[in-house]
Order: sequence, then C-alpha cells, then structure tokens
Amino acid sequence: MNEKLKYFTYSQNSLNTYKSCPFKFKYKYIDNINWKYDDADSREYYDSLKLGREFHLLCERYFSQIPLGNCQNKEFNKWINKIKDLFPIKDENIYLPEYDLRLNLNNKNLIAKVDLVKIKKDSINLWDWKTENREITYKNALNRMQTIVYLFLAEEIIRKNFYPTYDIENISMNYYQPGLENNIITINYNKKLHEENKLKILNLINNIESTDFNNENKINKNLNHCKYCEFNKLCNSEAINYEILEEDIYGS
Repeated sequence: MNEKLKYFTYSQNSLNTYKSCPFKFKYKYIDNINWKYDDADSREYYDSLKLGREFHLLCERYFSQIPLGNCQNKEFNKWINKIKDLFPIKDENIYLPEYDLRLNLNNKNLIAKVDLVKIKKDSINLWDWKTENREITYKNALNRMQTIVYLFLAEEIIRKNFYPTYDIENISMNYYQPGLENNIITINYNKKLHEENKLKILNLINNIESTDFNNENKINKNLNHCKYCEFNKLCNSEAINYEILEEDIYGS
C-alpha cells in the first residue's frame, strides 16, 4: 500500500475518481496535483461550480433557519423559492444541513457530507442538490458512488445508532435539480442493497490500496474516460471539453 494511503480518508469523490481512472486517482490523491486550465471555457465551468456552492450555502442557511439576506441573483431566488415550497420547515421534523457522516469500516476511514438529512417520525431522507443542467436519471442515480456511500453510511451511523426502531427500507437518497421542473429522483434502501454497497466499497478500497502508484507502467489508464477528465490536457495534450466533465467528481 502506498504510504500516502496509510491514514487516507475515503469519500465518494476519491472512490469514484479511482473507479473512473486509477491514473487520475494518482494525480489527484497521490501526487496532489490540482489541475486548473485557465481559458474562457474553463473559467465558465469553474464559475458554474462557484454558483453551485453558493446555492448550497443558501440552502444550508434556510434549513438552519438563518436569515438568507437579500439576493440579487434572479436564478437563485427562483431556486430557493422552489426549496421553500418543497420543504416548508415543520417543527416535528429534524433538519441537518451539510451533515458529516464518518465511519471506520474495517480500519478504513470513510466520510460523506450530505446536503441535507431530513428525519421524520419514521424515516431518514438524504437530499442532494444538483445545480447542473444535465438531467439525472434513476439508473444514473442508483449507480452513483455518491448514492452507494451515502446510503451505506446513513444505515451504519444514523439508523443503527440513533433510530434503531426505524426500518432500513425507510431510508432514502433523493436528488433534486432546482433548475429543472419538479425533477426529484428517489432511491429507496433495503438490506440487500446495503450488503451489496458494503462489498462495493470494500472491494474498491482494496483495489486502490493494492495499486502500485510508484510504477506508472502498472497503473491502468481508462482511455474511454479521458474526454471527461480535466487531466486530459496533461495526459494526452488534448483540449478539455468542460461541458462534459463529470459533475460527480468536480461539482458540488
């Protein structure tokens, strides 16, 4: 195992990076390269990420019942009004915005930050805000590393420790895209999915720690992924198409 992985904390981002391309994982997490190409297209892309982060901050304030202040951005106002309509604050519910979940899984550290955990009298609902324009499908949401990690941690940490009387089937992962009309994707959890997710996470971590990152000739490079990667310029001297970069890894 590479020395830099000895105390490494795995997240859906790092796991998905390796799954997408082990060579990319080396650049980002072993070599600590933060590649940012400065041209008009990239500036527009990174500006869109900034917009997403700012929207997440407004949502955090809303669910923390902190005044939002005056916002001059018409798109923001439209989005936050949608959030208010969909999620009126109710005293009987618990709202945990930007909630950290941390677990030591077989001596491997795993972390997630959930945009919102909403706990009702019999259910645990995880919510994630997606501000990109590409519509998320149910199949895409089901197979996302984010869904796998978040649901697994919700069961292991929230339900088992704090709500053991709840059923695992009443845990859900929900994606909402405020830029689209009423587009909510919901993944309901169960015991079978939980065991499958545990194996997926552990197998992926094992693959990462078994990779010889010191020998580039032994690291697999997923060439089919290059066009989605910001390291395409570094690896292949090819232009980067920022319109198709993976939001899962680079977005909010």
